[in-house]
Amino acid sequence: MHDLVRELAIFQSKRESFGTTYDDSHGVMQVESDSRRMSVLQCKNDTQPSIGQCRLRTFIAFNTSMGSFPWFRSESKYLAVLELSGLPIETVPNSIGELFSLRYLGLDKTKVKVLPKSVVNLHNLETLSLRGADCLYLPRGSKKLKSLRHIIMGKLLDGTFSSFKSFESMEPSEGLWSFMNLQTLGAVRASKAFVAKLASLSQLRTLSITGVRSIHCAQLCDSLSKMHHLSLLEISASNEDEVLQLETLTLSNRLKKLTLIGRFSEGTLKSPFCSNNGDVLHRFFLYWSQLSENPVPCLSELSNLTQIRLNKAYTGQEINFQTEWFPNVKTLSLLNLPHVNQICIHEGALVRLEELVIINLAELQDIPGLGHLKSLKETQFYDMHPDFVRNLEAARLEHIPISYYRTVRELNHPSQYIMFALFMPFSVCSITCTKF
Repeated sequence: MHDLVRELAIFQSKRESFGTTYDDSHGVMQVESDSRRMSVLQCKNDTQPSIGQCRLRTFIAFNTSMGSFPWFRSESKYLAVLELSGLPIETVPNSIGELFSLRYLGLDKTKVKVLPKSVVNLHNLETLSLRGADCLYLPRGSKKLKSLRHIIMGKLLDGTFSSFKSFESMEPSEGLWSFMNLQTLGAVRASKAFVAKLASLSQLRTLSITGVRSIHCAQLCDSLSKMHHLSLLEISASNEDEVLQLETLTLSNRLKKLTLIGRFSEGTLKSPFCSNNGDVLHRFFLYWSQLSENPVPCLSELSNLTQIRLNKAYTGQEINFQTEWFPNVKTLSLLNLPHVNQICIHEGALVRLEELVIINLAELQDIPGLGHLKSLKETQFYDMHPDFVRNLEAARLEHIPISYYRTVRELNHPSQYIMFALFMPFSVCSITCTKF
């Protein structure tokens, strides 16, 4: 947006009492009496935000230096949206329980460790988001929050995803399964009691469940089969040696995005749950699967896939993309497959591929058929064999854009990848794989 248009929009919003902005480095923040929405762009560290009038509906803080929680008086009874993500706040005052109209509470990437008990008084609360915060528990009595639609918790421990335990999930509090209208839940740690009652959350659209053990699998598969609205599912094993038995898994025919993290039995990808969702599944990520059998032929039956990511998913040496495989895939990421020394792309495969990311395939020296990828817009090659780059340059594939590349010998520090953060839903958070 042009600066002039932006200033005009701000002026018009303020004149019509639609919203106002606060952009100052001194003084006390005070909202005008007729403003319904407020955005804080800049604020001094020692400024005490004071919100004391009754018409305010939305408060959004974009400035991360505001160190204190805004003070809302009890007469702010119409406040429905409170977005404080990224602020260095550590505590939430008990007075938040007086904001009876609050529907959205955003505390992502804050230092909040515990929510006050008064949160259970927010009977109209629909979204509670603490993604990246230190808080991993709902307060006791939270089952009173019958209006909750979205619970988003979880903390990324290792952005490189170099260790299996890279994410910390929320603990399933007693009564979590009583939120009958819940549509988004994650990331939540599996327990015997929670998995047994998971089927009661039949309205779920998005679910990320971690810490799954083999003893949970039968009940988990049964519960998931009763969730007919699921569009995104993430299942993570309790550790890298746990083998999940998912052959009996049947999923919603609306499922579009599936992520499996950890080992699972070799026949899982050949079971009905893959073939039955072949027409609707758009994204398939496999992490830490360590399969001895090449998963690519099975995935090729999912004709509508647009995104594929394999990270430590295969221990074999060869990956071939046959003619007419993956006609709709636009993004392909192959990460941390140390034994793969051959990738061949046949003409007519991956015809719509736009982005190719290959990281830490140190044995791979060449990709025969790379020139067949006429739709490529971006490629990233990191931690590759020194001969790989030389062979790539010798091939003189002028239509292949090489965005980034680096060989193993050029690596002077441990790999650091911004990886798919285990839960980070989905429609809320866009995840990319980038090297820095």
